[in-house]
Amino acid sequence: MILAAVLGASSAGTGSPSRALSAPCRDAGDRTTKLTLIEKQPRSPGILILGSSRARQAEPAFLQRITGHAGFNAAVTGGTAADAWVMTRFAADRFPGRTRRYLWFVDAGIATNGVPPDLAADPRARRYLGLSGRPGASACHVSSRYRADGSLAHTSSRTPLERARTVARTVAKLVASIHSHPPHAEKIDPRRYTYFERTIRFMNRHGSQPVIILNPIHPRVLAELEKYGFPKRKAAQAYLGRLHQKLDFVVVDCQDIRVWGGSAAGFDNATHIDRASMRRLLGYVVAHSAGALD
Repeated sequence: MILAAVLGASSAGTGSPSRALSAPCRDAGDRTTKLTLIEKQPRSPGILILGSSRARQAEPAFLQRITGHAGFNAAVTGGTAADAWVMTRFAADRFPGRTRRYLWFVDAGIATNGVPPDLAADPRARRYLGLSGRPGASACHVSSRYRADGSLAHTSSRTPLERARTVARTVAKLVASIHSHPPHAEKIDPRRYTYFERTIRFMNRHGSQPVIILNPIHPRVLAELEKYGFPKRKAAQAYLGRLHQKLDFVVVDCQDIRVWGGSAAGFDNATHIDRASMRRLLGYVVAHSAGALD
């Protein structure tokens, strides 16, 4: 899928849970692994990182260095608001009575209300999703690609030339998709934000002010979107403005990489930045989080 219909949502994953319980593992074991690692944490993480694969480069160890708070990266492939809800609740139940801080990476579409099949298939997640009955057999297993704190254990082994070719190819594909399907204003379905708002409400009730980070966009892609007025960004700004009237959170907009000192050379592909760029972005986020990460 072309970045969830050109930056339309923080992930895909909208299949029917009941139909896909016995399907093969689709996320390379991400959800199973992150839930298992949370279970094994020796102490409550001070910062919980949420989001899709675009957030997986965020290193809890680096955040601890600049904030003083240990953390855990709970971002997963194709992460949805339902994933964030489950990870937030699971961590809270694993460490009851502890307040933590949250970094939640989302795309311009902010959220989707879909429940990924691999999440619905995990017995530890089902109670938070209101799913009854016994789940079908899951093909997902714990992955070795993550450290104990949920961060990626290895960086890409591609050469600079290979990476540059990947970026050029994927950016061209995304730009072509924008040309073929120009973005336009859409009618907002409130159900899409159910898990997003439920999660922030839960965080607020437990004394936390989450930081919502709008994911960086490759400058060529952003330039194309802006030719059409980037309606999803306008809709996101309007929605978050209304939501601020009832829920407490901080928004740090990192879509334009020039804002936080990013570079087009810091992308691994059209939609994902590398580890060095993520560190620079996190430094900016911490400095502009209005005290939410203190």
